[in-house]
Amino acid sequence: MTIAVDDFRSPSRLKALLHHLSRIDDPREPWRVMYPLREILFLAVCGTVCDCDDYEHIAAWGETHLDSLRRYLPYERGTPCGRWLTLFMNRINPVLFQAAFTAFVREAWPDKPGLVAIEPAPAKAGGKTSRASHDKAAGEPPLHLVSAFASTERLVLGQQAVADKSNEINAIPLLLERLAENDGLAGAIVTIDAIATNPACASAILAAKADYILAVKDNQPTLRREIEAAFEAAPPRELDTDTDKGHGRIEERVTWCWRWR
Repeated sequence: MTIAVDDFRSPSRLKALLHHLSRIDDPREPWRVMYPLREILFLAVCGTVCDCDDYEHIAAWGETHLDSLRRYLPYERGTPCGRWLTLFMNRINPVLFQAAFTAFVREAWPDKPGLVAIEPAPAKAGGKTSRASHDKAAGEPPLHLVSAFASTERLVLGQQAVADKSNEINAIPLLLERLAENDGLAGAIVTIDAIATNPACASAILAAKADYILAVKDNQPTLRREIEAAFEAAPPRELDTDTDKGHGRIEERVTWCWRWR
């Protein structure tokens, strides 16, 4: 299905969004289409941008803001309910949707990010788990999301869905590879939590022509001891220190930085 964008008197970024979403095929038979694909995808993106974290919230947001949505697309039959939206979006090819969204972000915000934070889904936090994305009938758990966030620009660059936390380590290199297309990460600093402190993720970041900051915690005791020993043996003149206070409470953090050749 091709989305015609020339007929819309709308901001250039909206036209770009509709253009990239037009790459996604509608899995339905034409005679069964009640809600056009372009309206569904536009609703899903707008609801997500407005901090809706599941399809029930997106449907409620769309119903409340229907007049605003109709400034850009007809929505002759209104917006679908949350259950309908959940079932339909689970039929959309996630790889194609991710590629379309990433291409849109890169076109709309062409400046390369300076600091990129990769945020895996925490075990018990709803913020990185797609609520209502599970399928009880099929016995499938809800999806976890690994996100790439441009911290300075406050912009989500892309996401990679995984079935559970055990697959996050495999998902991170895939997300980095997608973001690195056409030197999209060249010159950036990529930060990731300790879950991704491994050769595969470090190599993927270096291959993207970026630098990394990886955390080392007690779950890697050997590596941590080696790093601590290296800092203890480093000449004091080669160490830089910085003290940070803040976060609304009495807190002091001391950071040591060692530049070696």
